[in-house]
Amino acid sequence: MPAAEEIIRTFSEEERERIQALFSRYHFTESQKLEIAKNEADLRQWKEPSFLLSAGYEAIDSRKDGRKGDAFVKEMRTHMDDLRKGETDYSSFFPSIHPRPKYRTVASDDPAVLGRCPCPVDGEKTRCCKLTTLDAVSQCAFSCSYCSVQAFYSENEIHAVRNLEEKLLALNPGPDVWHIGTGQASDSLLLGDDYGTLSALRSFAEKHPEIVIELKSKSSRNVFAEKYPRNMVFTWSLNAPTIVEKEEHLTASLEKRIGNAERARDSGCLVGFHIHPMVYFRGWDEEYPRIAQMITERFSPDEVCMISIGTLTFTKSVLRTLRERGEESKVLEMELTPAAGKFSYPLDVKRKMFSTVYRAFPEEFRKNVFFYLCMEDPSLWLPVLGREYSSDREFEADMKRHYLGKIWGESYPL
Repeated sequence: MPAAEEIIRTFSEEERERIQALFSRYHFTESQKLEIAKNEADLRQWKEPSFLLSAGYEAIDSRKDGRKGDAFVKEMRTHMDDLRKGETDYSSFFPSIHPRPKYRTVASDDPAVLGRCPCPVDGEKTRCCKLTTLDAVSQCAFSCSYCSVQAFYSENEIHAVRNLEEKLLALNPGPDVWHIGTGQASDSLLLGDDYGTLSALRSFAEKHPEIVIELKSKSSRNVFAEKYPRNMVFTWSLNAPTIVEKEEHLTASLEKRIGNAERARDSGCLVGFHIHPMVYFRGWDEEYPRIAQMITERFSPDEVCMISIGTLTFTKSVLRTLRERGEESKVLEMELTPAAGKFSYPLDVKRKMFSTVYRAFPEEFRKNVFFYLCMEDPSLWLPVLGREYSSDREFEADMKRHYLGKIWGESYPL
């Protein structure tokens, strides 16, 4: 089936009839049909009127050069560019939440497999810390509009690895494994310890004090009546309240996420924060610095292991999934600029956003907390953070030194 048809089949009957009438009216190449279908899918998600209802058909039809299809596409591109440029306006955008199918949670006999961060691209075109991953839980019940997890796991089941502790303790991680993340295939606190996941990770962390276990969450689930070893670091993905409300459906509010981080801190855990993915929307320059203020008012630098900063980045497959899903969202109302094999904001927009957030932190935090840019172009590091790395290996070594220093200090057990 042609790629355009894959998208068109997700349209309503009225929308399908409208676009097929257009394809009969003018001659388009297959690539132009795909572009038109993508644009119409984007307009539907943004709750904007179909361009097919407002195009200048009279002027197009009056052309004598036989390039009416090209003229339509040119006019549509101008319309879409005008919408994508500048800060996204959420003031009148109130999405209808499309709840995910009800997930049932099952214990899976999958092995406990250590993998590599799925983000890197060849040639170190972005700076990556080479995180080791552990998919202790797969699939997520939250409904973030930009999320790629649902593109990877289609069945309506959340899988928690059965007998995880036994499987982890049988692993031989090897000397190159020092930093394991559990938040790539699901939210790390989604299930709490219902399936023994946190208990298993605690046992593994106690056995391997040289390895940092990082959990990443948008949840307010309180799991901190238990004590965890120092090398289990609990982190929260934070976003502007506007984005939490209108794009991160079913997740905890910004205030509740930070409140949960306080509970972790009060129980003796180190915490971290991912200000990610930042969205370039009208009001970003007020709401994101406010996140920095909330962190610095409620935590000391000694209590925070790391803070990462990053923004929306999409692969072609995720873009296709978002368009086919058709849920109301404005995350694609942006300049989709090629970025190391993916699509993201232009570098000048990123530089402005990241610098604004970083400078919102006081000097005490900038000196004593490890800040980094998550999978971003290496050219952004020096103007944003005032430092840069010549390679991923150098970045990873510096991260390891800071993390283990913050966790163990002079009491490093090895």
